Amino acid sequence: MQSSQSSWKWWMCGALLLATMLNYMDRQTLSLTATQLKSEINLNDGRYGALEEWFSYSFAAGGIFFGFLADRIGPRLLYPLVLTGWSLAGIASPLASWPSVAEWFSTPQDPELGQFRWLFACRVFLGFCEAGHWPCALLTARDILTERDRPLGNSILQSGASLGAILTPLVVQAIRAMGFPWQAPFLMIGIAGLAWVPLWFALLRSKNINSNTTSIGDKTAPLPSAPLHWPRFLYQLLTLGTVIVTISLAWQFQRAWLPKYLKEFHHYSESAANYFTSIYYIVADIGCIFFGAVVSLLTARQVSIQWARVVSFVGCTALVALSVLVPTLEKGPLLLFILVLVGAGSLGAHPQYYALVQELPPRHMGMLSGILSAASWLVVGRMQGAIGQHIRQTGSYDLPLLATGLAPIAALALLVPWAWLSHEKTKIQTIKNPDKPS
Repeated sequence: MQSSQSSWKWWMCGALLLATMLNYMDRQTLSLTATQLKSEINLNDGRYGALEEWFSYSFAAGGIFFGFLADRIGPRLLYPLVLTGWSLAGIASPLASWPSVAEWFSTPQDPELGQFRWLFACRVFLGFCEAGHWPCALLTARDILTERDRPLGNSILQSGASLGAILTPLVVQAIRAMGFPWQAPFLMIGIAGLAWVPLWFALLRSKNINSNTTSIGDKTAPLPSAPLHWPRFLYQLLTLGTVIVTISLAWQFQRAWLPKYLKEFHHYSESAANYFTSIYYIVADIGCIFFGAVVSLLTARQVSIQWARVVSFVGCTALVALSVLVPTLEKGPLLLFILVLVGAGSLGAHPQYYALVQELPPRHMGMLSGILSAASWLVVGRMQGAIGQHIRQTGSYDLPLLATGLAPIAALALLVPWAWLSHEKTKIQTIKNPDKPS
């Protein structure tokens, strides 16, 4: 029975991986078709930046809304609901090319505005629903995994992002090679998302996924109501907010602008940029698993979980900082090599953040994680809009590369004191309760 329970939780992690993959595939399709849409529906850099900006704002709103719901009703029904919502948003996106839709939303002064407005509405709804993935996924991972299993489980969960980003350029390239129009990838990926829903219910069956219990690995005990130490809690929120904002700035800039940067700034061909984008996310996926494994290996060698996360985050921060070299490099292998290392670092930092979020007060973890996510997406949204205008006016990517590359250093500066405080707290608890495993 124990063996069956153990294998089930890893199958569930696989389902979370697939959901994250679909989340990123629906999101990434636009960036891979943006250059084509520039000519077909006049999606210039300013409008593209606006789409990314308002996607971020709607993601922020969805993070709070669905975080609140996840705490109260749990992920069992909410998870398939949000996944269905974002899949339908992807399926609806190609309607931007329908003459009746374009005419309905256009103006006499700008006949092409209707296509942009429909795509805008679809991206806003996509972002709102996609935000529900994270509170549902994090609550599920917390409920089915022990604290020792979570670094690896979170890495599996997050690796779905790079897996989706690996597959999306290949899917788009294959569809284009077969002669299908730009609308086809949106339709196919959206339909694939709907197929995840029956898989989720098949895996759950009679299992209990409940946001009011602790990990199944901890015998689903009722959540404790420990008194809150407010100064420590506020510093914890400040640290978490800084971590998620800074690593999101790095990751989301690369996600949204890398294909355009390669095609329009360095003049790589469409196929070369798409194939490299897949390689980029393969390496990012390796980085994600690697840095999660580093934490597990260090804790197995009796390093405290707090300091193991710091060591892992230092490695991620160092790789992301390589972004400052990119503006100095010419088109060629060294440029591409540095870019993939930046991707490995920026994605590898995310599992560390998820593990830290799972230490928040359990009864409100969904809501608190939603607020943190909202804060990061508001900042990212403003960044995306500003980057779009900056690139449109200057044609340069240098400033965004420098700013996003150095941003995680601020998070590291806050993470080290938190690790020290948490380690000291753990030592005190061990002294008071010597028979309780730390």
